[in-house]
Amino acid sequence: MRDVICKECGFDNDPAARYCQKCGSFLTQNKSLKKFVESLNFGSIAGAGAKGTSMAPLAGIEIDNNNRQNEGANNERVNKSYSLEDGSWYCPYCGNKNNV
Repeated sequence: MRDVICKECGFDNDPAARYCQKCGSFLTQNKSLKKFVESLNFGSIAGAGAKGTSMAPLAGIEIDNNNRQNEGANNERVNKSYSLEDGSWYCPYCGNKNNV
């Protein structure tokens, strides 16, 4: 995986970090729409519709289930750490500033 560049300060963060290790800002992951759609399991709703029936609520349920499964499921650990000049550091998982 590629490193994630913070949009706020430009710091080059470890790919497993969710928050910038230099400024604590939330890092947005560049996931393509194609990869997101491919990650969804629509097998449970295929062929379930009838003429005039909307499948949108079922698709929304599948997306919600996928999001719940992915919350906190990132078992990857940050391999690089970064300390600020005063010795404090931002947690790459929650964004809180930790002082020495």
